Amino acid sequence: MKRFLPLLSFVLTIQCSVLGVLQDKIPAPEFSFESLHIKQITFTDITLGVETSVSNPYPVSLPSSLLDMDLKIEGMKLSHVKTDLGAIEAKKTKSLPLEVKFTYKDLYELYKKFPNKPMLEVSAEGKMKVPIPKQWQLMGKDSLEFPFVQKKEIPAVLPDVEIRNFKILMPTESEILSASNTDALANTATSFLKGLLGGSKSPTTSAAKAGLSGLNLNLKTEFDFVFSNKAASSFNLTDLKYNLQLAGENFLNGTPKEIISSGKESTVKVSNEFPITSIGTSLYKTIQSKEALYQLKGDSGFIVPNLRENIPFSYEKKGKFQW
Repeated sequence: MKRFLPLLSFVLTIQCSVLGVLQDKIPAPEFSFESLHIKQITFTDITLGVETSVSNPYPVSLPSSLLDMDLKIEGMKLSHVKTDLGAIEAKKTKSLPLEVKFTYKDLYELYKKFPNKPMLEVSAEGKMKVPIPKQWQLMGKDSLEFPFVQKKEIPAVLPDVEIRNFKILMPTESEILSASNTDALANTATSFLKGLLGGSKSPTTSAAKAGLSGLNLNLKTEFDFVFSNKAASSFNLTDLKYNLQLAGENFLNGTPKEIISSGKESTVKVSNEFPITSIGTSLYKTIQSKEALYQLKGDSGFIVPNLRENIPFSYEKKGKFQW
């Protein structure tokens, strides 16, 4: 018995050494957590992008890549993600992207806990599980698990927008005359515009019904989009594009030349024009009443001083305003 124990120990040592050599020679999948980033901010939610990749060294495909992850903000768990990100082809490295959305409804209570904190820490904590094909399994190990912890700061945002200082400018007599071929057409245009903009009582009509279909005259308009943040982060917009509908009709779209950012507010100065011929009955009634149901949508960049990236910001809002 005494002779057997050293022999057994020697055999086990040899087995472990052999297994160690085999383990070194047998390839294993590799996992990489590329990034945790802000993919988009809207009026309703923040979308985070999770970028990972798995390298498959085997000549056969791996059937799955199982992600099990907790998402926490300031240490508080807000979401749990458990999903199969799909198969990985033989001898390939596959990018495995994932999107996670936080609604402002989810974040509102958190904002109240940190009312003066402009940046909040998000952490992604979990593991990626990758199966190993049977012919490459050692010691009955059928998968590899890769733990990870990734952290990212996100701005505390609860955005909104208002339309302010809206006005449509009455063309001068010379502008009307310059656009008209005849005095009669100029008089018709002046009468139409006084009914539209001048406050004179006039039945609802349209440019076409008024006989102005051929008039090449643009009406100038000026107004502000005021974007504000109800949470603690600053709100600096860049490269904004917009599309504005009034009373269900397309009114204006474009890219403003001036954006004035100050703390938690960005004022977008709009100076644009639209053809008089685009005024249908519904738009005439809306402009004349100086009250409109509107739909505003578009996209821009969003810059936070503490972050270097330009975050995509998409917005859409429906409402009613007066001028």
